[in-house]
Order: sequence, then structure tokens, then C-alpha cells
Amino acid sequence: MEWDAELYDGQHGYVGAYGEELVQLVREEAAARGEGAEPLRILDVGCGTGAHLDALGEIGAVTGADSSAAMLEKARRAHPDARLVEADACALPFEGAFDVAFSNAVFHWVPDQVALLKSVAGALADGGLLVAEMGAHGNIARIEEGYAQALRKHSGDYAGRFCFPKEPAYRRLLGIAGFEVERMEAAGRPTPLAGGRAGLRRFAEQFFAKSLALYRDAERAAVLDDFEQACEPDLWDAEAACWVADYRRLRFTARKVRSVRGAGGMDQLSVLGS
Repeated sequence: MEWDAELYDGQHGYVGAYGEELVQLVREEAAARGEGAEPLRILDVGCGTGAHLDALGEIGAVTGADSSAAMLEKARRAHPDARLVEADACALPFEGAFDVAFSNAVFHWVPDQVALLKSVAGALADGGLLVAEMGAHGNIARIEEGYAQALRKHSGDYAGRFCFPKEPAYRRLLGIAGFEVERMEAAGRPTPLAGGRAGLRRFAEQFFAKSLALYRDAERAAVLDDFEQACEPDLWDAEAACWVADYRRLRFTARKVRSVRGAGGMDQLSVLGS
């Protein structure tokens, strides 16, 4: 999809803010290596506009990779000295080059999880650590349900494009890709959206942009009106005057313990049950 970098930072800055706890796990990896160890070589997979580049740069030598030219352009303006690479997460142009692969709120956007994990594993040195957080099973379930209801009223169908896995299935997929999971947890994180009444609409304009683009302006506005109406009973907080997204997150660290070719005879559908 085409990302609106300004809208993303202005409306969804909470994504980067919640990533601080994830950065702390990278700090712990650096501390575990002890004083005198070489600085960590860190790859920020899906770095976006660079929300974590400064914090990661305090820990080691960081490289940011993202497939969106618009996101990288904003990252370059904010971080002119950063090493940034335009690259697909499923085809990272690195081999054994990093000690840590970091990723926040990116993996669930990637349709081919097998290719993604193989690519990330290939970029890591032997013994390298993957530190990541993504949407868990049930993430934005009410939002997706409300959006699907709105589309049906306008002769449309909603085909969810996200990968929000269950914990056991994703643990298994990581193992197939050559990782050994060190920690993994799924938890709810109800998240207030910025923008007051407009917050849910702006969420849709960013994250459902592809399907909304199929409608002319007037009907698109009607779809968004119906979307808000469907979600209001469960997601509008009248006291706080904001929408609250029904987020669930899956956070994990996984160590690269072997290099693999192929996917061990398993495909994504059989593992994740998609």
C-alpha cells in the first residue's frame, strides 16, 4: 500500500511510543554481551519514519529498512545521518550482517510470513536475536467487523489483509524459519485514537486506504459514516471523547539457531491455519 507519512505520524504516533518497551529488550541484549563487546549491529525492519532510530542508535550501529519511499523520505529529513535502505522486508539485501533485527508494528502487514521470517533470518548472523511486536489474534477485531458491515451496505466485501496470529502457531512458524523463541506474550492493549470524533475515520483512511479508494468521494464518505455508526457502541468513549481501538499485541524475542533452506516442507496456511 501507499503510506501517507504525514498522516501516519500525526494520527498514529502512539505506535512509536509503545515501541519503547521493545527497545528496552534490545538494551538487555547489549547488556548481556558485557562490557567491551562490539556494539550491536541493529536492523530496524520496517523503520517507517524513523521513530526508533535514535533510541536504537544509542545502543549500537543501526540501519533502517523500509519499502515505502515516502516513509523513508521523512525519516531522512528527521535523521540525516542515519543509514536507511529502501527494501522489501521479504527480500532484505543483507546476509548475516546484523546481531539484532528489531521490528515494531510491521510484521502483520506482510502477507507472506514464511518469506518474511526467512528474509529476516538471512539478515541475522548466527546467534542473532529477533525482537518484534505485531498484532495478535483478535487485534482490531471489532474495527474490522464494523468496517466489513459498512462495506456490505455499499455492495462491497472486506477481505482482511492482516496477519494476526495465535501464539502457538507463530511460535511454530518461527521454529520452521530457524529461530528458537526465548519469550513470547500476547496481551490486549486498548488504545485511544487521536483526533476526537475524526479519529476512527482517519484510522480507516490510513489502514483501509486501498479498499476506500474504490469508492467515489460521496460514497466513500457514506462508507466511513456507516463504519463509525457500526463501531460506536463498543469503541467510542464518550467520557474521554475519543475512539478506543481494540488492539491486541504479540511481542516476542527469538534467537537464530540455524540457517534453513525452504520452509521445512510447511507452508504458511498449514502452520497459521489462515
